[in-house]
Amino acid sequence: MIRVLVVDDDPQFRRVVRIALSAGGYEVSEAGDGLQALDEIQANAINVVLLDWKMPRMDGAAACQAIRARSDVPIIVVTASDSVRDASAIGVDAILRKPVNIEALRGRIETALEVRGIR
Repeated sequence: MIRVLVVDDDPQFRRVVRIALSAGGYEVSEAGDGLQALDEIQANAINVVLLDWKMPRMDGAAACQAIRARSDVPIIVVTASDSVRDASAIGVDAILRKPVNIEALRGRIETALEVRGIR
């Protein structure tokens, strides 16, 4: 089963994505910020990270860099922020804008998995 980590400081967003992805057959875990995400990645086998860009304690850019230092897991930024520039330079695989279309999100997840040879 593919395990997706949803990293966002908005618990309602995490809940909606968890429900939608779980219904699609994914196993979903959650983190409220980048530091929690690093703990989750260290503790569990994560196949894809969905990462918000603006979060407290550790933002998406810093989280992405820290994740990349440890793992080649696909990272998809899902954000309302317009300040996501040069994200691919720090290892982001794709960027989706909020509000996110769940079918588009599933498509990006599947593409990221295929590129990495996971699917």
